[in-house]
Amino acid sequence: MRHNVFGRKLSRTKNERRRLFMGLVKDLMRHGFVKTTLAKAKAVQPMIEHLITQAKGSASGGRQKIKRVLSDTQSIKQLMLLSKTRFVSRTSGYTRIIKLGRRKGDAAETVLFSFVDEAPPPPVTQKQEEKQPKISVKKK
Repeated sequence: MRHNVFGRKLSRTKNERRRLFMGLVKDLMRHGFVKTTLAKAKAVQPMIEHLITQAKGSASGGRQKIKRVLSDTQSIKQLMLLSKTRFVSRTSGYTRIIKLGRRKGDAAETVLFSFVDEAPPPPVTQKQEEKQPKISVKKK
């Protein structure tokens, strides 16, 4: 039974999970969206929601908690700016998960993990990728 068991292990140790979550949070802050698996997105979503809520508060204790999770100064500043400007009217529900389908290699469910008020980027199709010019080399 899984009574009172919190979180997801994701087949990683505690430190590996912490680094994975930090990387996902930093990428989300930097780009506004992250393409990842459903399990990883569901695991990191409560953490990001809590960080944004802490950043919205004016207490310095919230900033200290954010510094413990995010070691990057640029990500901390960006999180504070996001929480003060974009999410003033929201109390929760800052992120969303959009399902994209299954990955070809291992059939893992992939998702687009982004902020709610940001428009998702257009999906790249195979036809768009093939339009790049190919360099041909003639053999003698």
